[in-house]
Amino acid sequence: MKFKITSPYGELTEVRNNIPHHGIDLAMPEGTPLRSIGDGVVENVLDLGGENLGKGVIIKFKDGTTGIYGHMSEIDVRAGEVIKEGDLLGLSGNSGFSTGPHLHFGLKDGAGNWSDPTTIVEKVDAMSGDASIGFGSWFLDKYNGFADRIIGGQVEFILKPIGNMLRDGLIEIGRILTEFMPEIGGFLTVICAVGIMFTGNAPKWLARWGVGMMGVIIWLTAK
Repeated sequence: MKFKITSPYGELTEVRNNIPHHGIDLAMPEGTPLRSIGDGVVENVLDLGGENLGKGVIIKFKDGTTGIYGHMSEIDVRAGEVIKEGDLLGLSGNSGFSTGPHLHFGLKDGAGNWSDPTTIVEKVDAMSGDASIGFGSWFLDKYNGFADRIIGGQVEFILKPIGNMLRDGLIEIGRILTEFMPEIGGFLTVICAVGIMFTGNAPKWLARWGVGMMGVIIWLTAK
């Protein structure tokens, strides 16, 4: 994620008089573009001055849930406006009762009860920021998460131990050769560095995108 969660859902703090936090806070620079996470209608546009959410937008999404964007600096939509996923709502800010620039995002279910938006925070994060960051970033996050669950376990179980064995063996050989043949030892030091790299995130990265590319190739050749 691009933006850090600074206050999770349900958090109790003295700043809020120990009232449970009905949303999540994402720290982001003032003026960050905010885009709708789904199709819907702008239910209300708020300007509460220095109180509560300050400037904010409330959206009724097609699935019946309601999203609340708070502490904004600028608002580019109006009440009653029909919007699509990815449409610009305005800019993040530091308005209302706020301790610093951030986005407050709240969520209500179809019955109007507060709901934990943590389950969709990745999409909120992906829809915030530069115009080039939107559905594409959200899709990549989802794909990477799926790949990590399906592929990651196999990578950790098979490739990482092999990489560790290779690395340890090369380090020992490099240590021995360095004593007698410095040139070869130095060369093996570079190889060891590559081995160390491949025991980190590289196997997972190669596996997740390798499998993805294989799927694309199979699909193209089958057409």
